[in-house]
Amino acid sequence: MTLESALALAAICFVAMVSPGPGVIALVGHAMNRGFRHSIGFIVGMMAGDLTFLTLAILGMAVIAHAFEGLFMAIRLVAAAYLIFLGAKAWRAAPMAFAQLQEAAQTPPRGHHSKSFLTGLLITLSNPKVIMFYIGVLPSFIDLDALSPGDVVIVTGIVLGVLAMLMTGYALAAGRARHMLQSARAVRLLNRGSGTVMIGAGIVIATRS
Repeated sequence: MTLESALALAAICFVAMVSPGPGVIALVGHAMNRGFRHSIGFIVGMMAGDLTFLTLAILGMAVIAHAFEGLFMAIRLVAAAYLIFLGAKAWRAAPMAFAQLQEAAQTPPRGHHSKSFLTGLLITLSNPKVIMFYIGVLPSFIDLDALSPGDVVIVTGIVLGVLAMLMTGYALAAGRARHMLQSARAVRLLNRGSGTVMIGAGIVIATRS
């Protein structure tokens, strides 16, 4: 893979991933409600989902992916239902003082990271935008059948690197917005705002074709 093609791939990934889709919206809502540190698992889950589709694309298994459309629909509904549940939970959550937020960021609830990872993974695996990128867009820019093992490593690094950079940026911005608020009323409003975002993302994921 040449430097020009690597840069072109990075640009394509940036354009495709920077636009707020259901995954980004869900991540922002999650980070606003839980903070950045509690959203790391969510980002890793999204990366795992992208890696799954990238692997399928490189192995030439797009046809199999299409064949499992029913499974993706079931995954989408599960992910949507869980997001709506998290949104409703955020709406009912009692506002935490700033000191409590700092303490919670240091000691996340047991199993929280694994739940966040699973949520990010399910949302990505059921996201039509992600599926179309790896099955339709990416192969039109790169001859995936001609990639050498070294090229596969480079492509994987570029794709996951761009995704990690962008999602970390979104989560950091959302998390900082939460920690800037110190009054109980402001935190309550943010909880309800983030809950509304997650519920909306769940509805979009459930109804998007």
